[in-house]
Amino acid sequence: MNIISEAYAMGPAPQAGGQSSGAAGVIASLLPFQDLRQRILVVTSSIIPGKEIKDVLGSVTGVSKVAASTDAEFRLAEKEALLDIMNQAINLGANSVIDLKMTTGSYQQQGSQWMVSKATYTGTAVRI
Repeated sequence: MNIISEAYAMGPAPQAGGQSSGAAGVIASLLPFQDLRQRILVVTSSIIPGKEIKDVLGSVTGVSKVAASTDAEFRLAEKEALLDIMNQAINLGANSVIDLKMTTGSYQQQGSQWMVSKATYTGTAVRI
């Protein structure tokens, strides 16, 4: 299963007012997820079967702004980072992202005893 299939399973991006999290406004300000699915293909492999890579446009990185301390917040952070990388690739003129990898970073938030996490996606923007 590729990452875009996993993102579909997460459902549509939250709309402003639909979430109490501060990230809702950030996500709602990005292109709607449904529109992005039509504009860009995202895969974890270095090739797209049946497609030829015409141009390699460069490395792209999507980082969540959400500092997640719960599973629900982390799923939101993961989606936010995925939407960010997709928008960056589109801004470069890409119609695909290959070699998608996700990493997480955990740290102690200032003034809190809880560990929080952020999601980061990296990949290569290409034109097929």
